[in-house]
Amino acid sequence: MKYLLTSAQMQACDSTQIDQYGMPSVVLMERAALAVRDAVLERFPDAQRILVICGSGNNGGDGFAAARLLNLAGRRAEVLFVGKHDHMTQETARQAEIFEKHGGQVLPDETTPKGYDLIIDALFGIGLCREVIGKYADLIRAVNLSGTKVVAVDIPSGVSADDGQILGCAVRADLTVTMAFAKLGHVLYPGAEYCGEVITADIGITSAGLKEDPVMGLERGDLKGMLPPRRKTANKGTYGKLLLIAGGPHMAGAACLAGRAAYRTGCGLVCICSEEENRIIVQSSVPEAIFAPWSDDLKRWLDWADAVAVGPGLGQSHRSLELLTELLLTWSGPLVIDADALNLMASHRDLAVLNPAQTVVTPHPGEMARLLEGDADAAEISALPLSCAGPYAKSSGQVLVLKGARTVITDGEETWLNLTGNEGMATGGSGDTLTGIIGSLMAQGLGAMDAAGCGVLLHGMAGDAAAAAMGSRSMTAGDIADSIQAVM
Repeated sequence: MKYLLTSAQMQACDSTQIDQYGMPSVVLMERAALAVRDAVLERFPDAQRILVICGSGNNGGDGFAAARLLNLAGRRAEVLFVGKHDHMTQETARQAEIFEKHGGQVLPDETTPKGYDLIIDALFGIGLCREVIGKYADLIRAVNLSGTKVVAVDIPSGVSADDGQILGCAVRADLTVTMAFAKLGHVLYPGAEYCGEVITADIGITSAGLKEDPVMGLERGDLKGMLPPRRKTANKGTYGKLLLIAGGPHMAGAACLAGRAAYRTGCGLVCICSEEENRIIVQSSVPEAIFAPWSDDLKRWLDWADAVAVGPGLGQSHRSLELLTELLLTWSGPLVIDADALNLMASHRDLAVLNPAQTVVTPHPGEMARLLEGDADAAEISALPLSCAGPYAKSSGQVLVLKGARTVITDGEETWLNLTGNEGMATGGSGDTLTGIIGSLMAQGLGAMDAAGCGVLLHGMAGDAAAAAMGSRSMTAGDIADSIQAVM
């Protein structure tokens, strides 16, 4: 996992390095400039004429220093300063002076960003918190229209470092060189689309200034250490028994997808409790699974199970409500709640889980909006998922998996953000496979938070494997379930 910081958290780390450890800020600025110079020389070896756009804050100081270092490396780097000289920070004013003493050229205000091989954006940085307007907005639009490759210093100007939102307008960078730690704005959309490739440069700043746990990013390399162990002496009972309550009338596919995903994730035994009419389809599609009709004695299967997953294709009929009610009144073990089960709970507020700490809920933004009873709509939740995820998890006591382009996993104390997956996963049944994966991991003994995080990461990696094999346009949820094997 890697840290994903807000602007305030990054500034706290920076200040701690300066105030408590005595590292001069100009040294940190020089190291940041060296990182930008090295990235430019490595990634854009043919860029000879370079425009560096600097603002009056410390991001601009990084830009002045980088321009000087590029000139010393044999490139022709010119600076366009935008702002007021008397608003420059002390460090930026010093770097501007050093740049000019080394023969650097500061261009007239009316200079346009045309005719250059490369543009370096050092206009605002991570501290920006207001909408970009006026001459700053005009310049950003001109940069984007220039057709020139862009390197952003820390974050593209106009992207909020805290939530990835676009503050009026923003630079579209091809490469972003950020300092010390990645920021939330680099990975949350739409900001992630403006950053291009992101390089995190070590400039000597540590995490010592953090007062609270930051959001952590889940990456491919984390999966192996999160999966439950396998033993050579195991039998099918060793790896858990999952009861999957899914698949109402005409919805056998949801049950099949969840069941296939559960087995691919390593569950020992899966019982699919579904509408009787789905029996042949389920047993043909997932022959390894046990089939239990909805008319069967649910208590029998609850006594058998190590974990329960409910919701995929469940529907919202009276019979679905009866099943869900019986489950929630009697089951206190590991539980995953998805899809129509969430919608039923949103419309029947008297329904509640017996053991929230062992419960994972997996809403998409629309379902989340219903759970929040109108406190936020789906569009607001999609745009700012972190703002509602933590408070909901903390108040409910449950682990929340808020699905989206960057799925949030949180228990209200820790928050993880999944950095895998792709747009091809926006397809019917994708959420059903995730339910099967998380349920399987809970049946194998992982706690709710660990199962949710591991499950979301595995799901995203399987989606990436499916996209690599058949393209994001053509992949289906079944391909995601089957690609779990390739990831494993």
